[in-house]
Amino acid sequence: MTVTTTETDWERLVTAALLGTDRRPPTAARGPEAAATLLDAAARHTLRRRAGLRPGPAAVRPEPAPHDPRPALPEAARRRLDGLLAGRGATPAAGRRGTAPDLAELLPQWLALAGERGYRAPPASLPALLDAARARTDLRPQALAFAGPRGLWLARFNPEWRFALRGAGAGGALPDPGDAEAVRKLWEEGLFAERVALLGAVRAKDPAAGRALLATTWSGERAEDRLMFLDSLRSGLSAADEEFLEAALADRSSNVRATAAELLSALPDSALSGRMAGRALTCVGLDRTAPVPTVVVEAPHECDEEMRRDGVAAVPPAGRGERSWWLGRLVEAAPLSCWPARFGGRSPEEIVALPVADDWQPELHAAWCRAAVRQRDAAWSRALLGAPSTPPATGPGTSSLAERAQLLSTLGPAERAGWVAAFVAAHGLSEAFQLLGVCTVPWAEPLGEAVIDALDTARDAGSYPWSFSGVMGLAERCLSPAAAGRLASPAAAVPEAEEASPGAGAYWSEAFQRLVATLDLRARMRAELDGAPARPAA
Repeated sequence: MTVTTTETDWERLVTAALLGTDRRPPTAARGPEAAATLLDAAARHTLRRRAGLRPGPAAVRPEPAPHDPRPALPEAARRRLDGLLAGRGATPAAGRRGTAPDLAELLPQWLALAGERGYRAPPASLPALLDAARARTDLRPQALAFAGPRGLWLARFNPEWRFALRGAGAGGALPDPGDAEAVRKLWEEGLFAERVALLGAVRAKDPAAGRALLATTWSGERAEDRLMFLDSLRSGLSAADEEFLEAALADRSSNVRATAAELLSALPDSALSGRMAGRALTCVGLDRTAPVPTVVVEAPHECDEEMRRDGVAAVPPAGRGERSWWLGRLVEAAPLSCWPARFGGRSPEEIVALPVADDWQPELHAAWCRAAVRQRDAAWSRALLGAPSTPPATGPGTSSLAERAQLLSTLGPAERAGWVAAFVAAHGLSEAFQLLGVCTVPWAEPLGEAVIDALDTARDAGSYPWSFSGVMGLAERCLSPAAAGRLASPAAAVPEAEEASPGAGAYWSEAFQRLVATLDLRARMRAELDGAPARPAA
């Protein structure tokens, strides 16, 4: 039986399908034949409607992808990149990581190495690279720099990749800082993130030009934007910025005033540093009449208008006393060079070792720590760190591991690694995680050797292995690949000690095998990027 349809027949067929052919037969047919007739009619009608569609207007053809002049990756490195991108989403079995390297954690290192060598991303890898950057914000700067102008071109065609267009400042998205007209145009018309990236790029090349660019629109910017722009002045900060920052102390926003004061306090010869030194010296002194020379503290009793103008917040955070808060703000902003004369010509080590009356030591030493970090003063950092062999709770300076990590960042890479190595040798790894995180990668000796010895000792002592997973993960990323040769013995299977946690021996062996495999893979990654023939996997 043939069914002919008109423009209104489609609705009739839909109604019959919804109500059922028994209740609303599409034709005179009844029973099983009615259902088949309905489906045949719907198929014919659908085909006729599709065949009758007129083609829509052709889309505008996109501009070709821009040229990327950087050299192509060596073939072995290209294959490695594809493997890292494909393996970044793999998840290990619950509770066990196995012996295979964690590819997701190696991708940032691979991108850093490729960026150092100036390679361009393979076009076929760009979609996966942009997907990886979308999923991990920490990858974005390196991934977008590696993707280059072609990556930004491609990102326009996928809404999920819009983050790449928000002024990441990578891959040729910004004009040359020397092109004054292009810089001015983007600064006046660009998106906020583009402007932040532009200011950072100009500032990195010419600090004075960056400051001048910011001054052209400063008064018309929103308070939250002024804060972000002001933070860009940290790069290349010098005495030439003092006039601009001093004017920012009168800003309407308290956050802007506080940031301007912090930057000025990093300039020991600034007028603000001098004012803060005068206030701090009236609060902290030396009592020479005590049996042992003792530091005495008289914290401020009020936060006056001048202090507020210089960035001292009158209201402390919850849980902090007003006077201790004000004292900390004054001492951290005072130049550290003012204290030796105040304490009779003593060195930083001698000053830090002095007893402090009335339980003011934690507040005073914490403020000195912040000052040492802000002013990048290595001598004061050493004094506040104390000897690495001294237990943190009884040391002459700070006992806070977070503050110690910040102090270590002011030392040179070799000295930093040596101090942390001595700390690990004396105290083990349980308190060293934050300290290890500020050491330059790959870890210089003797730090790598100290970490391996401490891990080996923890295994032999039957320690609970999972408590060292964080340090083991750091070791996989930060140990020098040359250290793999020292790990053959720890990676071997060992009998379970009677006092050890159940399964600890197998876990330790597995973890060391994974460490060896990761170090070997990192060595091969570097060789592939250098164009050397890839050696076979161990």
